[in-house]
Amino acid sequence: MIITRENLIKKPMKLKPHTVILGAGASKQAFLNGDEKGSEVPLMPDLIRVLELEDLFSKHNIKYKDKDFEKIYSLISKSNPQSEILHEIDTKVHTYFSKLKLPSKPTLYDHLLLSLRGKDFVATFNWDPFLYDSYVRNLNKYPLPRIIHLHGNVRLGYCLKHSIMGDYGTFCPDCDELLTPSKLIYPTQKNYDEDEFISLEWNLLEYALNHSFTITIFGFNASDTDREAYNRLLYYWKKSNLDSREFESIEIIDKKDELDIYEQWKDFLPTGHLLYKKDFYDTIIPNHPRRSCEALYHPKIYGRIVEKNPIPKECSFESLYKWLRPLYASELKLYQKK
Repeated sequence: MIITRENLIKKPMKLKPHTVILGAGASKQAFLNGDEKGSEVPLMPDLIRVLELEDLFSKHNIKYKDKDFEKIYSLISKSNPQSEILHEIDTKVHTYFSKLKLPSKPTLYDHLLLSLRGKDFVATFNWDPFLYDSYVRNLNKYPLPRIIHLHGNVRLGYCLKHSIMGDYGTFCPDCDELLTPSKLIYPTQKNYDEDEFISLEWNLLEYALNHSFTITIFGFNASDTDREAYNRLLYYWKKSNLDSREFESIEIIDKKDELDIYEQWKDFLPTGHLLYKKDFYDTIIPNHPRRSCEALYHPKIYGRIVEKNPIPKECSFESLYKWLRPLYASELKLYQKK
């Protein structure tokens, strides 16, 4: 039996969240040609070149060739946490990423957010503003997933006293205090409990993974410098009771060989249910927008094939919002039922 496109649109289910975890590779794939003005979206190995740090390192006799940005930063930080060099690096990082702008037409991140629902989560390790800006420009159109900033973000400010987040440079509406800029996390030895805001974001991710039906990991390298993050993700995913996850699968979006991906993420797979794709648009979310969990549930529980309903990725915002209306209308009916 087939679950048709029409059936999937009209009959959403009250399923657990879909949690998406984004690494730098996600922003790279989303903006292969750069931002609105063509500015490069760098991966970690590109940072020294893109931020033009060579002269700064040479000036201070720091050997940087064939070395990782995070490792260099960590060595400087250990030697002198108050170093003026660190301040200069932080300024360059924040300045570069703050200037990045979304293209005016819908992007991969717009499609990602609009293809999920208010029950879902997107956790990002990225400092760039693209996901945040995409969230802001789609916020009043349809219910969007909750965003979690695991390494801080250049666009983000917060007031912990009143649990307010907003644009960096604006004020808390409750106390009129300037929002505190989120700290950008990048030394190799990461302490996620040191910064109160970052700690709260990780607590939210713990909740998300404890309660998720499935997870998608997009462009997260899980290298040696990300070991603390990897271990936490694994702990949170298993914490909810491994035995109850016999039907769960995870989806990985990455350019690596499939065998390497399986070896890297096998600890997350109690029954080996791995969905692997190299391109976002070949995955569950954009092919079953706002119904990704249903598209996994029906085959696993009932053995039914689910017909695809791919998001129209080439159309304008106006056309995209119109296309999504029947999906959202069915969701309203679902949650209005007693």
